[in-house]
Amino acid sequence: MGFIKQITIQGFKSYKEQTQIEPFSPKSNVIVGRNGSGKSNFFAAVRFVLGDDYYSLNQEERRALLHEGSGSAVMSAFVEVCFDNSEDRFHTRRPEFFLRRTIGGKKDEYSIDRKNATRTEVQQILESAGFSRSNPYYIVPQGRVTALTNMKDLERLNLLKEISGSNVYETRRADSWKLLKDTDNKCSKIDELVASIEERLDELQGEKEELEAWGRNDRDRRCLVYTIKRREELNYENRIAQIDDTRHNGVADTDTNRALFVQNERDMAQIETEMNELKGELELLRDERAQLEVDRRDADREKAKIELELKELTDGQSAAQQAKRRQDAAVKNLQKQIQDRETELGQLLPQYNSKKEEEIAVRSQLAEAEGHRKRLEDKQGRTAIYSNKRQRDDALRQEIDQVNMDLSTRKAVLMDTREEIVGIESDIVRLEGEIEQLKKSIEEEADNTLNLAAEVQKAKDDRRELTDEQSNLFREDNRINAQLSNAQRQLDRAERTLSSMLDHNTSRGLDTLRRLKRQHGLEGVYGTVADLLEVPDRYKIAAEVSAGNSLFNVVCDTDATATKVVDLLNKERGGRLTFIPLNRVKPKHVQLPQTSDAQPLLQKLKYDPAYENALRHIFGKVVVCPELSICQSLARSHGVTALTPDGDRADNKGRYHGGWHDPDSSKLDAVQSVARLREQVDQLLDRKAEINRDLEKLSQQLTAAASEVRKKEHQRSQVENSYGPMRQELRAKQAELQSKRNILDGKQRIVATIDSAINELGNRQSDLEGELGSDFKKALSRDEEQMLVTLASSVQDLRRQLYRLTEERSTLESRKAEIEVELNENLQPNLDQLLSQQNGSGGSGNQPAKLKETERALKTINRTIEGYSKKIQENESQIEEANARLSQMTASRAEKEQSNHDIARAIERQQKSMDKKMQQRAQYKEQLTEVQREIRDLGTLPEEAHQKYAKWSDEKVQRQLDKVNQALKKYSHVNKKAFEQYENFTKQRRTLTDRRKELDASRSSIEKLIDTLDGRKEEAIARTFRQVSKAFSEVFVQLVPAGVGRLVIQRKSDRDARRAQGEVDSEDEAAARTAGGRSVENYIGVGISVSFNSKHDEQQRIQQLSGGQKSLCALALIFAIQQCDPAPFYLFDEIDANLDAQYRTAVAEMLKKLSGKGGESGEAGGQFICTTFRPEMVLVADKCYGVSYSNKTSSIDVVDRDAALEFVEGMQK
Repeated sequence: MGFIKQITIQGFKSYKEQTQIEPFSPKSNVIVGRNGSGKSNFFAAVRFVLGDDYYSLNQEERRALLHEGSGSAVMSAFVEVCFDNSEDRFHTRRPEFFLRRTIGGKKDEYSIDRKNATRTEVQQILESAGFSRSNPYYIVPQGRVTALTNMKDLERLNLLKEISGSNVYETRRADSWKLLKDTDNKCSKIDELVASIEERLDELQGEKEELEAWGRNDRDRRCLVYTIKRREELNYENRIAQIDDTRHNGVADTDTNRALFVQNERDMAQIETEMNELKGELELLRDERAQLEVDRRDADREKAKIELELKELTDGQSAAQQAKRRQDAAVKNLQKQIQDRETELGQLLPQYNSKKEEEIAVRSQLAEAEGHRKRLEDKQGRTAIYSNKRQRDDALRQEIDQVNMDLSTRKAVLMDTREEIVGIESDIVRLEGEIEQLKKSIEEEADNTLNLAAEVQKAKDDRRELTDEQSNLFREDNRINAQLSNAQRQLDRAERTLSSMLDHNTSRGLDTLRRLKRQHGLEGVYGTVADLLEVPDRYKIAAEVSAGNSLFNVVCDTDATATKVVDLLNKERGGRLTFIPLNRVKPKHVQLPQTSDAQPLLQKLKYDPAYENALRHIFGKVVVCPELSICQSLARSHGVTALTPDGDRADNKGRYHGGWHDPDSSKLDAVQSVARLREQVDQLLDRKAEINRDLEKLSQQLTAAASEVRKKEHQRSQVENSYGPMRQELRAKQAELQSKRNILDGKQRIVATIDSAINELGNRQSDLEGELGSDFKKALSRDEEQMLVTLASSVQDLRRQLYRLTEERSTLESRKAEIEVELNENLQPNLDQLLSQQNGSGGSGNQPAKLKETERALKTINRTIEGYSKKIQENESQIEEANARLSQMTASRAEKEQSNHDIARAIERQQKSMDKKMQQRAQYKEQLTEVQREIRDLGTLPEEAHQKYAKWSDEKVQRQLDKVNQALKKYSHVNKKAFEQYENFTKQRRTLTDRRKELDASRSSIEKLIDTLDGRKEEAIARTFRQVSKAFSEVFVQLVPAGVGRLVIQRKSDRDARRAQGEVDSEDEAAARTAGGRSVENYIGVGISVSFNSKHDEQQRIQQLSGGQKSLCALALIFAIQQCDPAPFYLFDEIDANLDAQYRTAVAEMLKKLSGKGGESGEAGGQFICTTFRPEMVLVADKCYGVSYSNKTSSIDVVDRDAALEFVEGMQK
C-alpha cells in the first residue's frame, strides 16, 4: 500500500530526544493534544521529509528548525519515515522503505534505506510511488481548508490546472514556440546568404577564362623551378649522408670507448668495494692477532703458575710417601690384632652360649625339684595344722586363689618381656645391617676419592675447552660485526641511490611496505616487478625504458591483499604504490612479429612462472630490434613497443624516443645491488644471531661446567670429610649393638626365671587342686614320703651341678667381655683414626691425585699455548697475503684510472670533431628544409615535370625560367583562386538549400506538436474537471444527504450571460463549447454551487454560505480531488475545527469509509493520520495517539480511545 508504518524524530522543533512513534494503523489514526504541545510540529516533520513545504532551506531556516530549549544545544536534527513496501510500490524489493532527512547548521541531506541520496532522487522515487507534486492535498495542514474556502474562482481554476498536469504541457509548448521562432530566423539568414552567393558566382564566371591562360605559363614555370630545386635537394642530401656516415662511424667508435670506460668504472667500483672489504679483513686480522697475543700471554702466566705448583707438589711427595708407609704399617698391625681378637671371640661365643644354656636347664631342673619337695612338705604340714577336711579345703582354696593371682602376674610379665625381646632382636638385626653397610661404604670411600679426583680434572678440562670455544666465537663475532657494519654502510648507500631514482611517494611506499611486512607478517605480497626478474646486461636498458616506473609495481596474490596493504598505507600515510593482483591480471595474447630482427623481451627475462601474468602484462608487447628503423616498421605494422638494446624506441605514430642512458643510473642494477646487499646483510645478521645463540648456549654450558667443577670438588670434599664421621658412626653402631646384645641376654635370663616360676606355680596349682579333691589324712602316704626323700637327694646334686656350670659360664663371660672391650674401645678407634688421617682433607693420601691433576693441567696449558702460537702464525700469513692482494688491487685500480683518462681524452677529441660536423649538417639540413619547402610550395606538379627538363643544363634551365617569368607578368592582376572560389560557393549554395528544406520540415513538425499539446492540455483539464466535479457532487451528498452541490466552469464567452443570469452549470458545458468556447484559454474560473436544505431549491454560491458551510464545501472539494488522484496516505491537521457537530460526524464517517473501514466495496482505502479536538474522529479511529509537552520537549505515545475521548471532552469544557 505504501502507508506510513512508523516515524522517528530527533532534534526537530519541539522534539529534542529521539522519538520513535509506535507503528501507525494502515487505516485511520487520530492524534490529540493540547495547543502548543507539538501536534503541528509532528505534521511539519512529515512535510519536512516529503519536501512539501521545506523544499529549499537556507542556513537560518535550517537553524530555526532545530530544537531550542534548556540544556546543551542541538546541532543537528533528523526525521525518518518508514513506509510499508509490501507491494513494492517504491521499487526497492524490500518489505519496508526508509526515507530520512537530516539537517544541521551547514548540511541538508537525504538518505534512502540508510544510504545517501539527492533531493532529485527522492522526488523521483516519491512521484513513482504515487506522491504527485501536482496534487498537494494528501497533506492538509492548518489553514489550508480556510485558504481553500476563501479561494477565488480563478484560483480554483489554477488549482484544477495544476491537478490535471497542464503545467507540463504549457512548458513543452513554450519550448516548442521558442524553437519555431529560431527556425524562422535561420530560414531568413539562409535566404540572404543564398542571394549573395548567386551574385558572387556570376562575377567568378568571367574570371575563369583569363585564369586558364595564366595556368599554362605557370605550369611551365613550376616545372623549371622544380628541376632547379630538385638538383639542389639532391646535393644537400648527399652532403648530409656523407656527414651521417662519418657520424655513424664516430658514434660506433665513441660507443666502444664509452662501453670500455663504463666497464672500467664498474671494475674500479668493484675493486674499491673489494679493497674496502679487504681493509676491513686486515683490521679484523690485526685485532685478532692482538687478542691472540693477549691470550697467549695469559696462558704463559697460567703455565708458570702451574709449573710452580707442580714443583711444590713434587718436592713434598717423598716426605708424604714415608709418612704414608708408617701409617700403612700401623694400620696393618691394628687390622691383624682386630682380626685375631675377632677370631678368638668367634671361637669363644659358641662355648659361652652352650654353657649358658646348660646352666639355664640345670637351674630349671633345680627349681622344679625344690618346688615339688616344698609342696610335699607343705602338705605334710597341713595335716598337722587342720583337724578336718573342711578346714583343710578352705585353706587350700585360699592358697589356690593366691597361686592363680601369682600365675597371672607372672604370665603378664613374661608376655611383656618377650615383646621387649622381639624389639631388641629387631634392633640387633637392623644394627647388624647398618654396620655391614657402613663397612662397605668405608671400603668404597677410598675408590670414590680417586674417581672424584679424575672427574674434577675432567670437568676442569671441559670448562677450559668451552672457554676456548667461547673465545673463538667472540673473535668471529667481532669479525662479523665489522663485516656487517661495512655491508650496512654499502646497503644504505645503495638504498639512497635507488631512492634518488624514484619519486618521493613510491620510495616512501616501498619503505613502508617492507616495515609492514615485518610488523604484520603480510602474506601474498611477493615484491616489486624489479625484484622478481633477472635481466641480462644487454637488455637492461630496453627493459627499463619499456617498463618505466612499472618496475616498482608490487605483485601480490589477490586484490583482497592489495586492498589490505593499501588500507595500511593510507593509515600509516606511508606513500603510494601500484599493485598487480595475480588473480585479476589477465593479459591479452599479442601476436608478436615472427622475425629474427625482433626478439620478444619477455623471452630474455628470467623469472618464476608463477609471476608470468604480471610480467606479461608489462613486457608482453615489447620486442627488441637491432636498429631504430626496424623498430619503427614493426611498431606500425604490429602495434608493438619496439626498442633497440640502447633504449631508443619508435611508436606506431612514427615518433622516436631515445638518447643517452647513463649505465651508472640503471634502476635494475640499483635494485640488484640493494637485493644483493640485503641478502648479504641478512646472512651476516643470521650468522650473528647464530653466534649469539651459540654464545648464549656456551654461556649456559660454561655456567653448567663451572657448576659441575664446584659440584665435583664439593663431592670430593664431602667424601674426604665424611670418612671420619662414618668411622665414628660405625663405632657408635657397634657399641649400641653390644649394648643391645647385653640387654637381650638379661631379658632372656629373666624369661627363663619367669618360665621356671610359672612351671612351679602350675605344678603347685595342680597339686593343690588334687589335694582338694582327695580325702583328709593326718599323714603323707608312703609313696609321698619316699618321693620326699628322693627329692632331697636330687636337690643336693642339682645345686652342686649348677654351681659348677655357673663358674664355667662366668669365666667365659669375663673373657668375652675383655675381648669386646679391647676391640671397641682400643683397637677399632685407633684403626679409625689412622684411616681418617689417610683419607682426610689435607692428608697425604690425596697428594698423588693432586700431582696427577697438576700434570694434566700443565699438558693442557701447553697444548693451548701451542694452539695460540699456531693461530698467530696463520694470522701473520693471512695478513701478509691480504697486504699483497691490497697492493695488487691498488695497482689494478691505478691502471684502470689511467685507461679511463686516455679514453676520456679520445672521446673529447671525437666529440669536438663531431660537433663541427653536426654544425655543418645543421646548416645543410636547414638549407635542405628550405628547398623542400619551396618544392612543396610549387603545389601539385604535372606528370612531365620530373622528366621534361631532366637532361637540360643548369644554365639552359635558368634562361628558360627567365622567359616564362617575363610572360607571367602580363597576368599579375588575375584572380588565381577563381576556380577554387567558384567551386566553394557552389558547394555552399547547395548546402544552404538543403538546410532550408530541413528547416521547413522542422517548422511543420513543431507546429503540429504545438497543436497536439494544446489539444492534450484542453483534454486533460476537461477530463480532470469532469472527474473532480463528479466526485464533488458525490462527496457533498454523502456529507449533506439533504443537499446537493456541484462545480461550475466559467468561460469568457459566458461572462456577460453570467452577470445577467447567474452561473452556467456543468451540464451546459457541452452546449457552451459548441457555441465557440472550445479553447482552454477561454476558461476564467471554477465556481461552487450548493444547496444544504433541498435538492431542488435554488443553489447558492460559496460566497453566500456561512463559515461552517464554506469549510464543509472546501473539505468536499479536497475529498473529491483525493478520489481523482489518490495517495497512499493522508495527513489532516484539525480539518474539523470550524465544522458544526452534524458535519463533523459526516466527515468522520467519510474518513471511516475512505480508509476502507466499512466501505461498500470492502476494499482497503488509504491511510489517514488526523489531529482533532473533537470526539467524532476519535470514535472512528483505529488507533489513537497523545502528544504531551514537558520541559520544552514534545513526545507522542499511544493512548486508548477512552483516554483520547476523555481528553477532547476535557478540552471542550
